[in-house]
Amino acid sequence: MTNQFSITIPAHYNIYNGSTQRDLRIDFCVPENGVNANTGLVILAPGFGGHIDSNVYKKMRDIFTERYNLVTIQCDYFGSKFMQMYNRILIDPKALSQYYTPEEIGIINQDGSALLNLLSRKNNIKFSVRANLDETLHEFNDMSYMQAIDIITALEAVKIILNENNLEFNSNRVIGYGHSHGAYLLHLSNILASHLFSFIIDNSAWVEPKYLVLNRIVYQRTGTSTLCVEFDYLARKLIRNKRDLSLYALYNTNVSNNAQILTYQGNQDVLIDHTEKEKIICSLKDAKFILVSENDIDNELLNL
Repeated sequence: MTNQFSITIPAHYNIYNGSTQRDLRIDFCVPENGVNANTGLVILAPGFGGHIDSNVYKKMRDIFTERYNLVTIQCDYFGSKFMQMYNRILIDPKALSQYYTPEEIGIINQDGSALLNLLSRKNNIKFSVRANLDETLHEFNDMSYMQAIDIITALEAVKIILNENNLEFNSNRVIGYGHSHGAYLLHLSNILASHLFSFIIDNSAWVEPKYLVLNRIVYQRTGTSTLCVEFDYLARKLIRNKRDLSLYALYNTNVSNNAQILTYQGNQDVLIDHTEKEKIICSLKDAKFILVSENDIDNELLNL
């Protein structure tokens, strides 16, 4: 069994409103038999739909620690709670009256959860609603700097803990693994703190955060009908100079890339132009781009 820890530390101040009243939760695992001079560090960065309490990430933290002699780290980064499924929705009364009877509308008004059940009885309807996000300047899904700062902070905090307890680790074996938006955040972290990573595994990072310019749509199938939930993020209105957040712009700064980068990218990813992504990655030193097609899929599940 790995040694599992969960800590909460004062976080970096909020760059959008100056608030210092932030905390950062960090979970990390240490090998059961302790660390040594070969023990590396890896921080896991989930994308949309993933979070620090996701079962798959709990398993990854636990299994990777022993299997690969790593201290595995994850944090509950800024605004990640707004990147999950919806908790509450806003329904347009006109759309409701178009598809539902007055009796059904009365039931939905009393219990919003009845919407899906009643929708499942309809034939081939796409019903659109909006997620009620309740984002504020205090915390929102900024998809950029604050999230990357939290990732950097988590990694540096665990390094401090190890050093202060005189625990050895390999400072040349510091790895970032991210999926989708999480992988993008590792690239951004790599630019903000170019000393940090020795290796980055990029699983399908987008070239730039698409939901800064387009609304996120989550589709939920029920019967023969579909509930379409639209997420209109506050960052789309607040973040300026969005083009500066593209991988192309980030890696064309004067900051040098000191990490080895391994990128896996699907050829049918609708959010990413894989040809553009390949050009960016292949322009970097010590970087490799691997395009994944349907011919590379073995249809076997990986059981962690």
